[in-house]
Amino acid sequence: MSCREYIVGLLLETQRRSLSADPENQARNLELAAYFTHCNLEPSHVQLALRSAMGIFSKAGNHATAAVFARRLIDSGVTDSKVITQARSVLSQGDRNPRDAVEITYDHFTEFDVCAASLTPIYKGSPATVSAYSGAKYLPQYKNTLCVVDGITQVGLPASGLRVKV
Repeated sequence: MSCREYIVGLLLETQRRSLSADPENQARNLELAAYFTHCNLEPSHVQLALRSAMGIFSKAGNHATAAVFARRLIDSGVTDSKVITQARSVLSQGDRNPRDAVEITYDHFTEFDVCAASLTPIYKGSPATVSAYSGAKYLPQYKNTLCVVDGITQVGLPASGLRVKV
């Protein structure tokens, strides 16, 4: 776990919360909630992200994906019986109605990192560029821009010296 993961996670969550309730933004809202669950945070914080995503997806009628988050939440070792009961309810709803009402760009089967600038996934094996100081990953079009995580380095430029884990 690093500060980078928390900064990217908070960027995802603040962007998601800033979106209006307009139906045009619903797909992006769901995507951001899903991406947040993939940040490498403390287990208790990942559980909070999973609970949030599970609720958001259920309300949107994306029962199949909500069930994915419910399964991950149960498998995460959560101990609160109320949370487990809620997750099991969402899981059974997803089993009964395995459809998603809103189509989004999210593949829970493939590993990915989140681009710190566009807040979109960079799937494993896809081209990416890295900030030398923070280690944040970016899509190639963000090369030579200022890193949004550390605010001091230019993305994609090599660096020498001691690397600090942020």
